[in-house]
Amino acid sequence: MYTRSESAQDLAGPETKIASGTATDLQAEKQVLRRQLVLLRAQIEPEQASTWSEAIGRQLLGSDLLAASRPDPLTNVAPKQRAAPGVGLFIAMRQEVDFQSIWHSLRTLGFRLCFPRMIRSQGRTDLEFLAIPDQDDPQKYLVQSRFGVREPAAVTPQNGLMPCDPTLILLPGLGFDHIGNRLGWGQGYYDHYLSRRLAENPTNRPILIGVAYPFQILDQIPAGDQDIPVDYLLSPDGLEKIHRH
Repeated sequence: MYTRSESAQDLAGPETKIASGTATDLQAEKQVLRRQLVLLRAQIEPEQASTWSEAIGRQLLGSDLLAASRPDPLTNVAPKQRAAPGVGLFIAMRQEVDFQSIWHSLRTLGFRLCFPRMIRSQGRTDLEFLAIPDQDDPQKYLVQSRFGVREPAAVTPQNGLMPCDPTLILLPGLGFDHIGNRLGWGQGYYDHYLSRRLAENPTNRPILIGVAYPFQILDQIPAGDQDIPVDYLLSPDGLEKIHRH
């Protein structure tokens, strides 16, 4: 089983080290690495996943980025009229990082909790983010999707859910590198959502934060021109700003 004393590269093995240099097809490269990282994540003990999740939550709450993104309490706009910034979260599945322990703290800091929901857009499956009504337990608004994922129910006049363009988005992934490349499950949901959002309004770009366990941060992730990189990496070791050359 995975222990904190083992390095990411030791666990990934030599095939992971050379995957991006030996495959001729980008998607084949990604699929090789994807299989290896899925296997590694499946080996995490629940206690270790919980420990890392709590550490990652603390790092986010204590970050300068979150402090800078908070609504200004000195603004002249009345609190009820002030648009609270949204944080795009995700519901943990398959040993992903679980942020449930900091939901209340994020609200206390003045953020709305926004969760992704699968929709149909432009003839394909896409994402939208919905904000949970203030003070309510997000769990009561979550339903099981046909993809087996917990997500918000559809917006109705009765349930109080509202569309949200999060200021910050926490992105799950199987792997990341230090220049912001992200390896997901291969469906491109987040990339398509972000491309569509920017096409509608180029100034409406969220801050993208890749969320990773230590072994998920690698030297290199294969990426193509359509892959949108993250701006920060969030791990148990802290929040790292990406510097691209």
